[in-house]
Amino acid sequence: MKILYVTAGENGLYGLRYLLQAGVAVAAVLTISDAVQKAACVSGFADVTAYCASQGITVISLDTYTITPQSLMGQEYHLLVINGWNRLISQDVLALFPMGGLGIHAGHPPIGLGRAPLPWNIIKGFKDIEVYVFRLTPRADDGDICALRTIEISKHDNAQTLYEKVMFWGARLFVETIQAIATGTLSARKQKVEFAEHYPRRTPDDGDIDFSRSVDEVFDFIRAQSAPYPGAFSFLEGRKCHVWNAIPFDRFAFRDCTRQPGMIVAALPSGLIVQTGSACIWLHSVAFEGGPLIVPGPLEGLEALVGKCFSRMP
Repeated sequence: MKILYVTAGENGLYGLRYLLQAGVAVAAVLTISDAVQKAACVSGFADVTAYCASQGITVISLDTYTITPQSLMGQEYHLLVINGWNRLISQDVLALFPMGGLGIHAGHPPIGLGRAPLPWNIIKGFKDIEVYVFRLTPRADDGDICALRTIEISKHDNAQTLYEKVMFWGARLFVETIQAIATGTLSARKQKVEFAEHYPRRTPDDGDIDFSRSVDEVFDFIRAQSAPYPGAFSFLEGRKCHVWNAIPFDRFAFRDCTRQPGMIVAALPSGLIVQTGSACIWLHSVAFEGGPLIVPGPLEGLEALVGKCFSRMP
């Protein structure tokens, strides 16, 4: 079985390593150049060339983020495996693989097909997410499910930790599925696509924090967009700042104060306490865009911010 493995992400590099460690042979790896990933703002990009060279695997590096039949350089492969590639695969490309193609997604299929599944599932307050390997179609994430694993989204998770959980289980699901294909024992189930719900693409501008929401909603919103994503943000005295880490503060605190969402009501060595539409949230990591950290910082500097107010995008 000649496998073409396609990735442009850290999750894909992890999955490739796991495939090889499990004894699955990969004929070639297709990826994108550094210039393409910068132009496309690929979150969590990983350069696979050094690792592939160490394993003696051919690398096909594209100067566009689109796979065409010409991308395969005239080579013939049996199975296409996509892990960490944020573009659809056309039918004319899929038709070149006698054993078809495999992709990976996370959500609650057929709910949550499409873009940014991890941020959306945290923002929506879900307590679990299902990672699944599926048969590729020219559409987004709606193919027959070959293997699936339910993953907990705990209150301690953020985008990075959930990303790594999905990375961990996804690699294992790929091995399970490929081995089942090789032995002729694969059993896949169709998705009920008539009930499909697609989540929209998220851009960096979608990270604008609405402090008028409840503290739990603000907490979920911030942790959903931590690295490798662009981060949640707000404006302080006209300057954009990213909020990378926060936790609910104390639902009993500041209940008698006039509530102004976004107002900094106190400072502690660990960060700024900010009002939301319900209880206060405690910002533990804040940085001006292109500049230094605000939090953590000297307590005197944090105290000077008390009484100031975060605002939304101008």
